[in-house]
Amino acid sequence: MLTDLSSVSIKAMRALGALRLAGVGSVSIGPMWVIRPGRFNVGLGGHSSTGVSIPTMGSEYVWTEQIAQRFPAIYSELRQLEPEGYSQAPGNLAVALRAFMATYDRWPSHPESQLLDAITALEAVLGTEAELSFRLAFRVSGLLAATDDERARLLKLMKGFYDTRSRVVHGGALKQKHTQHLGMIEDLRSLVRRLLRSFLAFGASPPNGYNKSFFDENLDAALVHAAERQKLRTALRLD
Repeated sequence: MLTDLSSVSIKAMRALGALRLAGVGSVSIGPMWVIRPGRFNVGLGGHSSTGVSIPTMGSEYVWTEQIAQRFPAIYSELRQLEPEGYSQAPGNLAVALRAFMATYDRWPSHPESQLLDAITALEAVLGTEAELSFRLAFRVSGLLAATDDERARLLKLMKGFYDTRSRVVHGGALKQKHTQHLGMIEDLRSLVRRLLRSFLAFGASPPNGYNKSFFDENLDAALVHAAERQKLRTALRLD
């Protein structure tokens, strides 16, 4: 009878976040109806609801074996790190996760706002105060790419996304190349998803030899050293 609606909402949003981090697709949530036992009705029995329905558009979310394997670990990591504000993870993971979730929840759903939120998520975990466009592209490509060819492709792609972001923020006219990048939001979101899954696991169980300060002080040096880069990618389960 004393069901806490806020705890129900927290668990539901945690599950939703884990689903979004586990796989591709525009999964969302509407109002939740809680049934309270009313055998001895003292004013607390019956149905109660919490949450709202946010209209959204996007691709279909399909439950796969891969998602089924990922989901429990992601949910557990979110539950573990929520009380401490994700403080053990690189950068500001709390802001990054909120920005990533906003790519699904912000209404109306426009690719421009999704791009801004996705880039904000990357800046929160990998950003720097100097040469932000290049260094963000360098760090994303260095962490996620397995080969030199893929790293070059991702570097160029990320610079294009950031250039488009700057045009949107400053109200500049969008050229065809910017429009093309706005049509690749799911590609950008997939890059963000991979990094956030990795950093979430890092925060829950930091790998030996790495800590939060490593990403502030030594990340770039490690990414230009082939052996160190591979060692880092293995520790982050990105290889």
